[in-house]
Amino acid sequence: MFAVRLERIETAIISRLIFIGEAFVNNARANGTYNDITGNLRASICYVVLKNGSKKSPGDIPANSKKRMRELISQFNKGYVLIVLAGMDYASSVESKGKDVLTASSTIAKAQLKIAITNFKTSLKSE
Repeated sequence: MFAVRLERIETAIISRLIFIGEAFVNNARANGTYNDITGNLRASICYVVLKNGSKKSPGDIPANSKKRMRELISQFNKGYVLIVLAGMDYASSVESKGKDVLTASSTIAKAQLKIAITNFKTSLKSE
């Protein structure tokens, strides 16, 4: 019974992180406030969900984001992790000029994570 409950909890955590990651990418791509002439910057925005360093999210990482994503994944081998990034090297430069690449989407994702954690704690107490 404990193993079944633990599996349900793990599935719930991973599902919520995937949902937040998908929403993040969709929002960042749709609402970035920069001129993406080549399409490369928007296309490089991606996410991955990890559990103990193992990828749990569906989908492929865009080619222009793979190197940076591999670097980040290697830093997280314990616990549940949601990584989001814009893989183009100049993304931070665009942000530093006052354009929104990831910042607004990050704020939304943080709020969604806080709500998810609160809801998760509440549901655990009620079981």
